[in-house]
Amino acid sequence: MTVSTGDPIPALNATQDNGRPYEARPGWWRVLFFFPKTSTSHCQLQARQYQARLADFQDLQVDVVGINGDPRQDQVRFRGLCQLDYPLLNDQEQRISTQFGLLDEPWPGEQVRRPRRETFLVDPNGIVRRHWTQVDVDQDAATVLSSVRDLMDGASGSLLV
Repeated sequence: MTVSTGDPIPALNATQDNGRPYEARPGWWRVLFFFPKTSTSHCQLQARQYQARLADFQDLQVDVVGINGDPRQDQVRFRGLCQLDYPLLNDQEQRISTQFGLLDEPWPGEQVRRPRRETFLVDPNGIVRRHWTQVDVDQDAATVLSSVRDLMDGASGSLLV
C-alpha cells in the first residue's frame, strides 16, 4: 500500500550515508524525497535543487531528507559531487521504499528494484500533508517550498491535495 496525503508515515529507522542513525528533529516538518539512483543526472539535479533552497526550508523549520537504495559508498560520492548539507538515508535493504509502497520493477539490465521518484511533505506529527507522484526534478524543490509557504500562510487548508 502506498503512503499518501493524510496517512502517518512509517517509522524511519534508518542509517544516514555518514553511518549515523537518522533522527527527525522534534517539532520540524520534513520533506522526504525518494530518488532511484545516485549516478544519474536527473537525481543529481533534484538533489542540487534542494541544496540550493535548503536555507529557505530551514528558515521555515523544514528538514530535507533524501532517500535512496544505492550502496552507502555511492551515496557518499553523491553527497560530495552534489555538495549536500542534508541527510541521505540509506535504503539498500529497501525497507523504507517498501513501507512507502514505492518500489518499481528493475531497470533494464539490472536485478535490483528501485524506488519511484516521489516526494512527501510530512508535518511534525508524522502525517503526510502533501504527496507528489509526478516529480519534475528541475522544479521539485521549488514546488515543495511553495507548498510549504502556502500551508504555513494558511492558504491551503489543513491537508493539501
